[in-house]
Amino acid sequence: MRATAIVIVLGLLPQVALAQIFNKYKPGSYILADNRQARHSGQLLLAGDKLLVKNPDGKKMRYEPLDVYSFQIEGQKYTVASGFSIGSGLQSDYRGRSFVALLDSGQVLLMRYNYVLGATRVNSNGTVDGPGPEQHVYLVRGAQSYSSPTVISSRGSAKDQAALKAVLSSYVAARPDLAKLLAEDKVFVGNLRAFIHALNTNQPFR
Repeated sequence: MRATAIVIVLGLLPQVALAQIFNKYKPGSYILADNRQARHSGQLLLAGDKLLVKNPDGKKMRYEPLDVYSFQIEGQKYTVASGFSIGSGLQSDYRGRSFVALLDSGQVLLMRYNYVLGATRVNSNGTVDGPGPEQHVYLVRGAQSYSSPTVISSRGSAKDQAALKAVLSSYVAARPDLAKLLAEDKVFVGNLRAFIHALNTNQPFR
């Protein structure tokens, strides 16, 4: 009876609590939105739309995207993006302020938003179902732009190609080599990161 009760409680745990059970904190640092001059260090865990922190003094904190300007877990940088939707039609889901991985930066920001579909459920026999497999989309936005980022799915559809042209055309005007690749539909999900990096660093595309 006791074991069953424990399983039921686990099944009711929110996703943040489950993340603490099944994932590990890693060394990192973070900058809060209300004081961008101060960088804090600690053990960090990204749990969906929450940043969990264990500070060096042992104090535990939980931050929302509204609270955080940027952070880094080991070698991966993260920032905050807002005003974009994932999915389409009736399955479309609007995202407000969300934590995203920052893949490249300069005049153009390339970000990745990871998400899962469905909820985590702990069964009576102790096994864990869900959530669904982790999925992701790429987000592209000009560094000085205040518009919502352009969403590029991992499928790389014709719609994604058109979206890439729309958001990147003005930035590659001074780079004929990159403009040619974009016009010929040779920029896709598989080489998008290399393309953006070449643009941001003024280096040849490789």
